[in-house]
Amino acid sequence: MDKNKISSVDFDEEKENKKSKVNQDKDTKKKSNAQKAMPILIVIIVTLLIILTCVLIAYYQVNKSSKQNANVLEGVYTSSYYSMVDNVNNLAVDISKYSTLSTKQAKLATLQDMMGDCNYILAGLSVLPIDEQNAAAATKFFNQVNGLCEAYATTLNKGDALTQEEELMFDKIGLVLDKIKANLNKQNESMYDTNFTFVDAGIFDSTGMNELSAGMGDLTAESIDYPAMIFDGPFSSALEASEVKGLGDREVSQEEAYDYLVNTVYKNRDVDINYENETNGDIATYNFNIVINKKKFYAQVSKTGSLLITLSGYAEGGDAMIMSEQAMEMAKTFANNIGFDSMEPVWLETHENVAYINLAPVKNSIILYPDLVKVKVDLTSQEIIGFEAVNYALNHVERQATFTVDTSEAEKLLGFDYEILKISKAIIRLDSGKEIATYEFMVDRIDGTYFYYIDANTNEIAKTLKVVTMKGVQKLI
Repeated sequence: MDKNKISSVDFDEEKENKKSKVNQDKDTKKKSNAQKAMPILIVIIVTLLIILTCVLIAYYQVNKSSKQNANVLEGVYTSSYYSMVDNVNNLAVDISKYSTLSTKQAKLATLQDMMGDCNYILAGLSVLPIDEQNAAAATKFFNQVNGLCEAYATTLNKGDALTQEEELMFDKIGLVLDKIKANLNKQNESMYDTNFTFVDAGIFDSTGMNELSAGMGDLTAESIDYPAMIFDGPFSSALEASEVKGLGDREVSQEEAYDYLVNTVYKNRDVDINYENETNGDIATYNFNIVINKKKFYAQVSKTGSLLITLSGYAEGGDAMIMSEQAMEMAKTFANNIGFDSMEPVWLETHENVAYINLAPVKNSIILYPDLVKVKVDLTSQEIIGFEAVNYALNHVERQATFTVDTSEAEKLLGFDYEILKISKAIIRLDSGKEIATYEFMVDRIDGTYFYYIDANTNEIAKTLKVVTMKGVQKLI
C-alpha cells in the first residue's frame, strides 16, 4: 500500500481530532470569559449590598429620630397640659379665697397669684394642639381675667376701694372656671386609657377637630356664658377675620411705602424715616424707624394697599395742653387723611396725659365696628403717638345693611330700671364670625353702664357688654 495515501478511516479520525480541538478551544474561551465576568458580578453584588445597607441605616436613623422627636413632643404636651390643669385649679381656689380676705395686702397678694395663674394657663393653651375656636375663646377669657386682676391691683395700690359690683365679678368668673374644670375632668378620665398619647390625640381631622379638643369639651361662648368685660371700648378686640379683606389687591414696593409715610402720613412735617425690615404674616408689612422732634417711633405699612397698620411711640411727661375733644378731632383728621374714610370717634378714655380713642367708619349713620381703628394721642406734645388698624385691614368691605325692627320694639328687651344714654345703628361681628345689623343701646343701670346689641332683623339680644372703668389703668395700643 502506498504510504502517501490516506484511508477513509484515517480521514475520519483526523476530522474527529480537529473537531475535538475546536470544542476544547471553545470551552477554554468560555471558562476564560466566565473568569473575567466573576469580578464584575462580585462588584455589582457588593455595591448592591452597600446600597441596601445604607438604606437600612438611613431608615433606622430616620425612624429613630422620628421616635425621639415624638417622645420630646409628647413630653412638651404632657407638661403643658398638666401645668394648665393645675393652674386652672389654683385660679379657682384663689378666686374663691379672694372674697374672704379683709386686708389690702392680702387681696393684692392674691391678685398677683391669680395673674400668675392666668399667665401659666395662657402659656399652656399656646402650646397644646387645641382646635382654633376653643383655643381662641379660652385664651380671650384668661386674658380678660388677667387684665381684670391687673386693673383691680392698680386700684388698690392707689388707695381706692373696689365696689361690691366689681368684686362680684369674681363670682361670675368662678362659674366659668367650674365649667372649664368639668370639661378638663372629663378629659382626664379618658386619659386613664394606657394607649392615650397627646401626639396622637393632637392630630386634626378634616373638620379642624381632634381627640384632645373633643375631650376638653366646648369652650366657646356658645357653650359657656363668659362674663362681658370692656376695658377700652366695645368690640375693640377679638374681631379678627380669617382672611385679609380690607387692603385690596395692589402690591406696593418698599419705596412706595416710604413715599406714603413721607407724603401722606407725615406730609409737610420735618421727619427722618429709615427702612428697617419687613414682616411676612397674615398682614405683610414694610417696617420703618421714624424720628420726629428727637422722638422715636416705629411704623408698619402694609405691602398690599399701602396703609398704616401700626405706629408706636411714647408719651411725654407733663400736663395736658389740649382737651380730650381736641384729641378726638386730631385722631379723626389723622385717620381720614391717611386713607381711612368716614372715621368717627366711638370711644374715648384718658389716663394721665394720654387719650385713647377708638374710631370706626360711620356710613349712612351706621357704625361699622368690625373696621375699628385705635389711636393714641399725647395731650402734652399734641402728637399722634399710637395707631393700630389690624381689624380694619382684616375686615373692611363694602356692606349693605337692613333694619326691619323698630327701636321701640327693640327697647322692650331691656327690661326695667335703666336710663338710655344713646341709641345707634351698628354692624357688629359675632364670635362665630357672622356680621349682623343691630341697634346699640348704651344704658345706665344702678350697677354700671351696659351696651346692649339687639339684632335689628330678629329682635333678639345678640350681645351684652358691661363697661369696666378702673382708675389709673393705662391700656396701650
